[in-house]
Amino acid sequence: MQNTYRFGFIGAGAMASAIAGGMIKQGLCSGSEIIMSDCSAEKLEELHQSLGIQPASDNNQVVAEAQYIIVAVKPQHFGAVCSQLTVKPQPHQAVISIMAGVTMDTLTEQLGDIAIFRVMPNTPAKIGWGMTGITAGSHTTEEQKQVAADIFNSVGQTIFVEETYMDAVCAVSGSGPAYMYQILEAMADGAVLAGLPRATAYQLAAQTMAGSAMMLLETGEHPGVLKDQVTSPAGTTICGLRVMEERGVRSAMIEAVQQAYIRSKELGEKK
Repeated sequence: MQNTYRFGFIGAGAMASAIAGGMIKQGLCSGSEIIMSDCSAEKLEELHQSLGIQPASDNNQVVAEAQYIIVAVKPQHFGAVCSQLTVKPQPHQAVISIMAGVTMDTLTEQLGDIAIFRVMPNTPAKIGWGMTGITAGSHTTEEQKQVAADIFNSVGQTIFVEETYMDAVCAVSGSGPAYMYQILEAMADGAVLAGLPRATAYQLAAQTMAGSAMMLLETGEHPGVLKDQVTSPAGTTICGLRVMEERGVRSAMIEAVQQAYIRSKELGEKK
């Protein structure tokens, strides 16, 4: 059986729209190769006009006509979506879930013993700087794995992990942008306290954070080594670092990631 569309999305929210836009921008497919369903006909029409995607009449049409089915609804809505499906994915298709906390076992229970991917993207995917963790199910082929990687490489970078690590991925890169924004905001507040205009403070803090991350990725150096390169004896940086250590910034970040990890596991255990 040949599918009418190469890719289908159940859900057309911000992340689904970003992924579809990235796929088209990077040449993975054209808009005409994507079919989307959503409860908002207005949203589908907007995406049809901007990206050229084909609006679906309902979720069943997406499942029936797409080769790769990307489930992009809120986790709490997944049960309702499945209960309304009169068409089930077939062995020649692949399902890609971007729902946080929904395990492989739950996906298989609801959709069948087919090719399934569990995926955790993050919000910087909206600007092409995403970081996505992917778990491939036991029935996925090498070709399907490559396509899954291509989809999320179109909006950033990807890494394949075993499912046992997916909650940690969620805690680090899934939730991580919020941690970075809070640190960035605090840095800017400190700069404003020192007399800088707010817009200047945000620009300095944001570019510094982005540049520091890129330097680590480009050089491959340990972050401690890069930190030491900035830290002169009796200088300004060591004074700032001493305060961060005294206030427990390092331990607070470790605990934040740990608590997010625990919560992700709890969500996955709920039925």
